Amino acid sequence: MKKIIIMFTMALSGFAFAQDTSENPFIYDTDPNEVENVDEDVYPANPGEAPIDDYIPALFVVGVAFAIAYANKKKAI
Repeated sequence: MKKIIIMFTMALSGFAFAQDTSENPFIYDTDPNEVENVDEDVYPANPGEAPIDDYIPALFVVGVAFAIAYANKKKAI
């Protein structure tokens, strides 16, 4: 049970650090005098719309279910 609590705490801290607003070196500063209709592909490593973003909550639930199933299996042994 202690390991599950630690894993859950680490996952929550990962989400908290993902919201960090520090300067990102991979985003260029845009000049306000430039044209506003800039293609999105100008920025480095821009994947566009990632379909995996729609499934993040479901993947998190599946991960928790796997952790619970593993804990129950280990308890039965």
